[in-house]
Amino acid sequence: MGKQSSATGNVALLCAVLIGITNIYVSPIYGGTSGFVVMFLLMLITALAVPVVQLIPKHAVKFAAYIFLGFSAYWVVGAATDLAYTTDLFESFKYTSGSFGFLPIAIFAMANAVVILIAIVDSPRYGYGFAWMGFAFVVYNIAQTSNLDFVGGRPDMLLLVLLISSLIPSLWCYLLAGAARNLKFSALNRFYTTLKAGFLTLAVFIPLVTIVTISQHQNIDNFGEIGKFFAMASGDLLKLCWYYLLSHVAFVMVVFFANNLVLNAFDIEKEITEAGDVIYHRAAKEDDEDDEAEEENPYESVIKDMKTFQNEFRKGNPNKLVCVQKVGKFKNELDLLVSKYEYGTKDDAEKILHQIEKNIEFAFK
Repeated sequence: MGKQSSATGNVALLCAVLIGITNIYVSPIYGGTSGFVVMFLLMLITALAVPVVQLIPKHAVKFAAYIFLGFSAYWVVGAATDLAYTTDLFESFKYTSGSFGFLPIAIFAMANAVVILIAIVDSPRYGYGFAWMGFAFVVYNIAQTSNLDFVGGRPDMLLLVLLISSLIPSLWCYLLAGAARNLKFSALNRFYTTLKAGFLTLAVFIPLVTIVTISQHQNIDNFGEIGKFFAMASGDLLKLCWYYLLSHVAFVMVVFFANNLVLNAFDIEKEITEAGDVIYHRAAKEDDEDDEAEEENPYESVIKDMKTFQNEFRKGNPNKLVCVQKVGKFKNELDLLVSKYEYGTKDDAEKILHQIEKNIEFAFK
């Protein structure tokens, strides 16, 4: 079992590494519509990798695998913010700064939904490991230009953006970890909890967008100009809030329902250990087998034989020796069954045996 578990863990680790490398290598290659399609598929594959990574037996190795997956996932988010807007569709979703449109936010929402998926399937502590890599989307933009133009060339803004970009996914994990692991939590309550988390994290996301946007406008250097900027961009900011809430609530709810669908479809139940780990088993199927076993009456066979003997006894001239042998056989079978089974119609079997003994005793008196 140890070798099998180790082999499974090695395969799971290899899958995580390959998916992470694919995310990092493939996401910058494509642009426009095809780029978002590819990034959507990459995020979907990353989500499907979570049940595989969950099989890694060593906690440290699993944590490292989730960190690498998280870095690669938010690297994809960075690539989404850097896509060339080459079609009317993308142009219509483009935000003023050119970095925060609907589709990049949708990819960001998918990455944050994977954080919730990890909290459901595995443990919140691994979700935090994945979420802390949120800063990778900033690293991507810095790495692509080899300068700090993404934050207006200001190291202090870079540090602030790195902090906030990791804080948003971590907040999603913190606010939804409990609801994510509570299978008895109703769908409506999950929706309200997700919406509440969306508004709370939005209060962090808007400052992130504001910092990046203002940093990229070098002509905004005083509070008066910042106020004018907000007055002009208020409509875009409201649209951005709507994009953020819609995409995050949609993808997080998909994660909730997909998890419940898989568990119910395959009759899987899960238990949460004291350490916070999740254990899956087919308890529902085992219970069904136990119920079927209990429905079978172990005394049915001997009762049937005794009733047959009673009918034969009433029909003709019984042989005393045969009758004594039959009663002895019935007693031995009944004693054996009583010693093995605590359920079934034991009382009925004993009652019929007692009737046979009285009939024989009366017949040969």
